[in-house]
Amino acid sequence: MPIYSYKCSSCGNTYDAMKSFDEADNDDVCPSCGGCAKRVFSEPAAVIYKGSGYYCTDNPHNGGCNCSQCKGGK
Repeated sequence: MPIYSYKCSSCGNTYDAMKSFDEADNDDVCPSCGGCAKRVFSEPAAVIYKGSGYYCTDNPHNGGCNCSQCKGGK
C-alpha cells in the first residue's frame, strides 16, 4: 500500500499514513489532536542529465560533446 502525507488544519501537524488507493482521497483524522487532516501533494523532483555518459539528444548542451552528431555529421 502507498504512503500519503497529511497536514492537520487545526494544529498544523504533518504526518504520513499508509492507505489503500480507495482511502487516499478521503480526509484523515489527526493523530495528535483528532482534527481534520487534508492530503498534501508534493512537487516532483526535476531531473537533469549532465556529464559525458549521456547521448547528445538527452540534454541540450553547448558544444562540449565530441560525437559526430554535435560536430555536424550524422
